[in-house]
Amino acid sequence: MLAVEGLVRKFGGLTALDGASFAVAPGRITGLIGPNGAGKTTLFNCVSGLLPPSSGRARFDGIDLSGMAPHEVAALGMVRTFQLARGFPRMSVFDHLLLYGRRQPGEGLMQALLPGAMARRRESELVDTAWRVAKRLKLEHVADHLVTQISGGQKKLLEIGRALLAEPRMILLDEPMAGVNPSLRQEIAGHLAQLRDEGLTILLIEHDMPLVRTLCDEVIVMAEGRFLTRGSFEAIALDVRVQDAYLGKRH
Repeated sequence: MLAVEGLVRKFGGLTALDGASFAVAPGRITGLIGPNGAGKTTLFNCVSGLLPPSSGRARFDGIDLSGMAPHEVAALGMVRTFQLARGFPRMSVFDHLLLYGRRQPGEGLMQALLPGAMARRRESELVDTAWRVAKRLKLEHVADHLVTQISGGQKKLLEIGRALLAEPRMILLDEPMAGVNPSLRQEIAGHLAQLRDEGLTILLIEHDMPLVRTLCDEVIVMAEGRFLTRGSFEAIALDVRVQDAYLGKRH
């Protein structure tokens, strides 16, 4: 589904990505782990079009993503979330979900001034979809709240919800459990497992190793901007190179 080929990203004299290469299989939850500074979020930024790589490329379902803007990548079916879920402070939870709905004919100038039957029908469909997603993620009771009025965990759920409104085939999740209480963490994990079972491909950055162990079908390890290894959680946990990367034994 996603192939990363020799990605390099430099910030002045700092090399954040140093030839990272790996592939993600469809219909699975793949964990992307590594110590802080391994280049995981930078890789997400490059793959999603937020940052251009210095060299190398990424392919989504065989399509070269080089030079694509974030909205173009999302239109292909690959959507990402961010570790810090903020949103627009004057918009409600429900408005945030509607905002990310695809194929909105009312976004055009003439359609907005002279809304036709097609625009009204699509808007009705998006309202129904947004409400189903809100109920699925147990956000319906805060649907009319401003995003500034909900908890950090609910903001994480909203990030997942707005990604679902974009009708993705693959979601890149950047630490969706960070700062979330244990009970809600398990709830989010349950949602992700169900989405995987429905055919969605998920690439997940996460530092909670027990959660990675129970949730991920496969784990990819990065260190110092490079691909280190991949395999089951049990296999990578026993890998001396992984232990070294996390514990810094050589240093």
